[in-house]
Amino acid sequence: MDLGKVFVHNMKKYRKLAGLSQEKLASLCGASHSFIRQLECGSKYPSFTFIGKLASALQIPASFLFFGTDDEKNQLKQKERIETELVEKIARTVHSALSRL
Repeated sequence: MDLGKVFVHNMKKYRKLAGLSQEKLASLCGASHSFIRQLECGSKYPSFTFIGKLASALQIPASFLFFGTDDEKNQLKQKERIETELVEKIARTVHSALSRL
C-alpha cells in the first residue's frame, strides 16, 4: 500500500464530502491554495501539525486520511462479523430463557 496515494485519495474524498473547495480548505487550514493543490496531486506532503489542521477543517479524525480502501473493507467485514456473533448470542440467550418458562 502506497501511503502517499492513500493520503491524496482520502484528502480529496473528504474535502469533496465536506463540500469544500481547495480554496476554502486552504483558508480553514491557514495555508495557500497552491499548497492544497500540491498536496492533492502528491507533489508535496504535509507535516504532522498540518495533518491535524486538515483533519480539523474536514471534521474527521486524522487517522481517516490514512485508511486505504482495503482497510475500510476489512473494518466493515469485522463489524459485520461482530454484529452477527452478537445477534446469534442474543438469540441463544433468548431461546434458553424462553425454554425455561
